[in-house]
Amino acid sequence: MKHIRHLALCLLLALSLMTSAFAAEVPEELVVENLNGQQRLVKTYVLSPEVDPDTLKEPPFDYDGFTYTWAYTTKEEQPYLNTKAVTETVTVETSSDDLTDVLAALAPSIPYDDGEYVGELALDHTTLTTVAAGYTTKYGTVSETKVISNLDRNDMSYVPATTVKDGRTLSLAGVEWQVTGTDLVGETLSPSSWQAVATYTASTSWQAATGYVTTAEYHGEVVSEGIESVTYTVVYTGAETVPADGEKPFGSGSGFFAGLADSPLLAIGAFMLLALAAGFGVLLFTRRKNVYVYIPGDKPRDYKLVAKFRADAKYPSIDLRKTEPYPAGVVAVEVKRSLAKELVGQNFTVQCQEGDYVYVVLRGDGDDWHEFNVDTLTPIT
Repeated sequence: MKHIRHLALCLLLALSLMTSAFAAEVPEELVVENLNGQQRLVKTYVLSPEVDPDTLKEPPFDYDGFTYTWAYTTKEEQPYLNTKAVTETVTVETSSDDLTDVLAALAPSIPYDDGEYVGELALDHTTLTTVAAGYTTKYGTVSETKVISNLDRNDMSYVPATTVKDGRTLSLAGVEWQVTGTDLVGETLSPSSWQAVATYTASTSWQAATGYVTTAEYHGEVVSEGIESVTYTVVYTGAETVPADGEKPFGSGSGFFAGLADSPLLAIGAFMLLALAAGFGVLLFTRRKNVYVYIPGDKPRDYKLVAKFRADAKYPSIDLRKTEPYPAGVVAVEVKRSLAKELVGQNFTVQCQEGDYVYVVLRGDGDDWHEFNVDTLTPIT
């Protein structure tokens, strides 16, 4: 009976701590310290910018003989800055294919904004391609004029009925006779030489463009920037818990706990309830991520977290193939201490789009860190 009573009391204490843990975000780190004579409990969270930091502030709570009260919260933002090259294709219509008209219809630069990346793209003149938008049939007349000189009379037999121009046969449309010389016959001047000015025509048709379509490419580098995550440090100061005068210590023979200790059925019921709560706590713990994946940041020895995984010691591997965005170049894999100490000397597999990368976990007394090039599957030494 005495053992059941002590077990029930311990489980009730664990439940009180678990209740506060489930009500808030899970901290990345929890430190209890005595700094210059002041008892402190410090919780560190790494959260998305959308999280309200006021939800991290807990009401006063007891822990290990101290009552902790919220003192202050600090905030540190981790910004990100990503760039990428972008090409946009633009189409314009013009009435002619003259380069001056085409360039007048194209802007020297255009803005780019896909909701994540923004920037300015410049026109690449070497990419211009102009084609006819369509064709229509047009009709007209082809004409040719011929002068036939040194004729002794204005006789139509001297004038050909047809002529050829650019491979097309034209028909005689009219003749103008002109006197080019005269002779004195008696006392009268009479024409002695003539020339014929003959006009030839023919109907023609051709295909003419209805307009022109030009495609052009704009190139540029666009930027995506913002806050990737925020590190909140929540500090609580502690005061030693002292029972009020006349109150019995926790677990003494009065009140609820005394009734619990004196009633086996109540103790067993409390034990089952708390065991269920503890089971939920264990389930939550077993699902925590234990493998982090990073890529190099903008500064030396600065890394950016891109993915978290839960790996099993029986099947030590993670799958990067569906990571969005998929990393390129150098990738760092951090196996957390809880898993690393079980895998020392064993192979760890990283499934990549280029193939599987396998390496040996070397460290078990802390987080194991390994870098490799995901494009070539070669280690970084």
